[in-house]
Amino acid sequence: MRIVLQRLFPFLLIITLLFPFIYLGKGEILIFVNHLRTPFLDALFTKASSLGNAITVAFAVLLVLRFKLKWLAVFLLAFAFQVALVLLFKKGFYAGELRPYLYFYRSGLGNMIHLVEGVRIRYVNSFPSGHTATIFFLVSFFALLSRNRTASWILMVLGLMVGTSRIYLVQHFYIDVYFGILFGTFSSILAYLIVRKFPKKWHSKQLHVNLRQVQQTTQNAFRQLFNG
Repeated sequence: MRIVLQRLFPFLLIITLLFPFIYLGKGEILIFVNHLRTPFLDALFTKASSLGNAITVAFAVLLVLRFKLKWLAVFLLAFAFQVALVLLFKKGFYAGELRPYLYFYRSGLGNMIHLVEGVRIRYVNSFPSGHTATIFFLVSFFALLSRNRTASWILMVLGLMVGTSRIYLVQHFYIDVYFGILFGTFSSILAYLIVRKFPKKWHSKQLHVNLRQVQQTTQNAFRQLFNG
């Protein structure tokens, strides 16, 4: 557990610092963030939001394949936990929960929010933010893998940017994003502790992967994501 605390300190700190804000009015933070709109932020957050999707997970798998199978086991288990948590709440306990767009319009406050052109707005299943849970599972996993404090801070900021984009684009409320951060980070921690607690002989093995090809594929994919 000491290793987790050291490597994921930025994540645990931000989860603690952001917790009190869940008690603010449901739409207060969204309105504040949404009203910061500029053409630059429109483009930035539209692209950043894309980092929290399944395509990014697929690219991450390619990177993980260069490490020992222990880390692949952690990655896949964390991904499974994150998906299960999101589906349990989004499609189970909070199925049909209104997203910001529909919530504001049904409340007669639709004129208070501004939409970014070209962004597809969803109406229900708001809690939690799946994009945020996905990106925080990824960045917290790579923070555990990197063993570098500076990298952990950078990865945490990247995750926050994606989470903020979901609020800025009027896709989620703050509380949806907060619990996305919590679920994603918790999934990586739990998976890491389980794999570490129950070591297997095959954990020390490594697949033979063409690293140059993986790097080229990943670079091309992200170039297309940010230029297309």
